[in-house]
Amino acid sequence: MSRARPHRWWGLLATPARSAGVWLLFGCTAAALVAAACATTARDGLDVAQLPAEVRPDYTVFARRCSKCHQLARPLNAGIREDAMWADYVERMRRQPGSGITRADTVPILRFLHYYSHDYSSLSAGAPASARVPEAGAP
Repeated sequence: MSRARPHRWWGLLATPARSAGVWLLFGCTAAALVAAACATTARDGLDVAQLPAEVRPDYTVFARRCSKCHQLARPLNAGIREDAMWADYVERMRRQPGSGITRADTVPILRFLHYYSHDYSSLSAGAPASARVPEAGAP
C-alpha cells in the first residue's frame, strides 16, 4: 500500500525555524491587510481647518477613536440630531471590543457630535450636495 505524498508546502513547515518564519510572514501579511481595511482617508472626514479652534481637539478625539472601526462618514452621515441618541450611539460603540473609546473619550466625542449635528449642519445646510461627507468608495 502506498502512502499519500505530502503537499509541496508541507516542506516549509519541516523545521521549527522554517515554521516560525512562515507564521511570521503570515502574521505580518494578515496585520497589513487588517490595517489597510481599517484605514480611513483624509477625504473621509472633515477639513480640520474649517472647524472652529475650540472644536478641533474634540474632532481629533472623534476622528482617532471612531475611525478605528469604521469610516468617519458613517456617523457624520447618520442624520442623528438629538444628543440623547448620540449618547446611546457612542456608548454602544464604546462597548465594542477593540474600539479604544474610554469613558473619558465620550465627553469630547459627544461635544463634537453636538457641534456637528447642530452648528456645522446648519452652516452647511445651504451648501451644495458636494459639501456632504463622501461615503467610503464614493468617487
